[in-house]
Amino acid sequence: MTGDPHRVVVEGYLGVLARQIIGRRSYKQDTRSKQTAEQAQARRDILVTLRNGILSSTHGIFVDAPDSLCEDPGADRLDALLCAVQAAWSWRRRFDGFGAPADGDPNEGWIADPTLSGYTSPTLD
Repeated sequence: MTGDPHRVVVEGYLGVLARQIIGRRSYKQDTRSKQTAEQAQARRDILVTLRNGILSSTHGIFVDAPDSLCEDPGADRLDALLCAVQAAWSWRRRFDGFGAPADGDPNEGWIADPTLSGYTSPTLD
């Protein structure tokens, strides 16, 4: 089967970006009895970091998002924002292979993140 060269699938892996921000701290839990104040604080820390411009140096992205993204202990909305940041980073590199590693196999996937793709600074459009 031959693929459509005009279609690109971008894989976001929110754990990569979350770990860049808060390390290996847990930030979500679906089971109510296992939800902790530490996880709630980790979610707030992620959002504050996303909004404070720190990603401008690595991703070339500025984020504006409401505090309410931290309210869900399952972090579905916050996870969506993390994936959107990775997708936006990749889209900004659409004329440069969507940020895929230069030595990557074109038949294999990659995770859209500058720290995994060999980029050291953003290319601003």
